Amino acid sequence: MNFFKKLFGGNEMGKSEDGTTIYGYDAPDERQVTPLSEILYMEELNEHFNKVFQNRETGVFHELISDIVHIDVNIMEATPDEPYRVLYTNGMSDLPMTLPQEIRKEYKHLERSELMMFLPADWPLTQKDFEAEENYWPIRLMKMLARFPHMYQTWLGYGHTIPNTEDYEPYAPNTELSGAILFALPEEVSTVHTKDGNQVQVYFLVPLYREEMEFKLESGMDELVAKLSKLPGDFLVLNPNRPNTCK
Repeated sequence: MNFFKKLFGGNEMGKSEDGTTIYGYDAPDERQVTPLSEILYMEELNEHFNKVFQNRETGVFHELISDIVHIDVNIMEATPDEPYRVLYTNGMSDLPMTLPQEIRKEYKHLERSELMMFLPADWPLTQKDFEAEENYWPIRLMKMLARFPHMYQTWLGYGHTIPNTEDYEPYAPNTELSGAILFALPEEVSTVHTKDGNQVQVYFLVPLYREEMEFKLESGMDELVAKLSKLPGDFLVLNPNRPNTCK
């Protein structure tokens, strides 16, 4: 089976008690879309993140070969006061997502989005480091999910849960994390009002264990966040071997 077909099916598998979505797997729509020639909101997104996360050295992982949309992953280095790296995508918002017809009119402002994550300050991020999937998988996850709604003519939003393959395979040999949920930081971080009158929602990726994803489907987003918030340390900063809150 094609890897992307296996990883991303785009069809809803069910909803949790609070109505948020978990995705299952099926063959994608084969519609071909040529990547856009430029990243529409790159400057505005960079300006936004530099304002929110100030006084950080910055860099970017440029995508050399693109399909549908061009996805770059921006890196903001850790600081003494905030000892974690900030990663965010650029390019996902070039195309609007395909919102369900029943919510399209009311929630049109949610049709453009980007993704972000926090990595530990010492997470290996050189090109040599990326030869090991143990180091590269967060970048791969961000790039894949940034393409997901455009490949399958669907959408991603707060509380949506995406397992890593239908068998919940771990992302890499150094972790049992096997899926992700879309969280949102406060509005001043997660909402970017663009000069052309659009709005870009920046969702925070939180990798999860299978049991946590299943718990969320049964009990809802709020109950899962309550469990994650009790973990030692900040659950927003990726720890590939953190405790499983639902084991």
